[in-house]
This record gives sequence, structure tokens and C-alpha cells, in this order.
Amino acid sequence: MNQGDRLDLLMEAARAGDEAAYRDFLGEAALRLRASLARRMNGDAELEDLVQEALIAVHEKRHTLDPGRPVAPWLNAIARYKLIDHWRRRGRNPVVLDDTADGEVAADGFAHVDVATLLDQLPEAQAEAIRMTHIEGLTGAEAADRVGIGHSAMKLRVHRGLLRLKDIVAGKA
Repeated sequence: MNQGDRLDLLMEAARAGDEAAYRDFLGEAALRLRASLARRMNGDAELEDLVQEALIAVHEKRHTLDPGRPVAPWLNAIARYKLIDHWRRRGRNPVVLDDTADGEVAADGFAHVDVATLLDQLPEAQAEAIRMTHIEGLTGAEAADRVGIGHSAMKLRVHRGLLRLKDIVAGKA
């Protein structure tokens, strides 16, 4: 069983009310977060603080994880988001690395794309829609409810935003 499967099983048990499974989930998540963030922080003394911030976000946002979706990508998105916030507080320009399933940095030409800077180039409604659905892990319906629009309107914002991002990255915008 890989780590992603274990996280999925622990979260499923935790949702069913198993407190011990939730404690195990948080312990396993902490190990994964620490390893992932340590690779990106290059010995930053604030690693443990960032791990704790991410764990708090995981706890507070656990209701946003769709029960049918794997936990690992959602957990990694939270880690990236917290790391970007950390770098902004310290005045560092964030560089976001996409991890592949085996923990290696993706070999495509976009592995070092700064997602926050790209999103800043979009209209705010589109950027917000992408942040909620692709970074925070909300479903389209949850994101639509949060901002008070219809589900179709949210899907359209995400779709148009992603198309615009594609053009920006390709140098067409």
C-alpha cells in the first residue's frame, strides 16, 4: 500500500468517527508535509512552524475534501499554498515546484512556474475561482456557494481562467 492509500483509508475512518484514525492521519500527514516542505525550504529554520500551519489548515479545511477524491493531492495543494504564504511574509518571490507521484520534480518546462504571479494576471473573479477549486480543493458547487453564484457560473469562471492561463504561459496573452 502506498502512502496515498494509507492517507485515504485513515481519512475515511476518521470521517466515520474513528478518533484514533484521525490522530494517525494527522501524524502521517505531518510526516508527508515535513518531507515535502523540507525539500522546498532548503534548511529554513521555520520548517516546523510551517508544518504546524499546514496541519491546522488541513484540520480546518477537512470538510472541503470530496470523499471520493484522494487525500494526497489535496494535502500537497495545502502545503504549496502555505509555503507561498510563508515566502510572501518573508519577502521572497515564490517558486512553486510540481511534484510527481514519486516525489521528483516534474521535468516539463513549467515546473518552476509561479502560480501566484500567474493568477495575479487574471481578472479577480477567475483567479478566485481557480484558487478555490484547484488550490483549496473545493468542489465547484462549494466554491459557487461560497461566493454566492451558480454552479455553472463558477465552472465558466474556472474554464475561462484556465484558458487565459494557458495563453499567458504560452506567451499568447
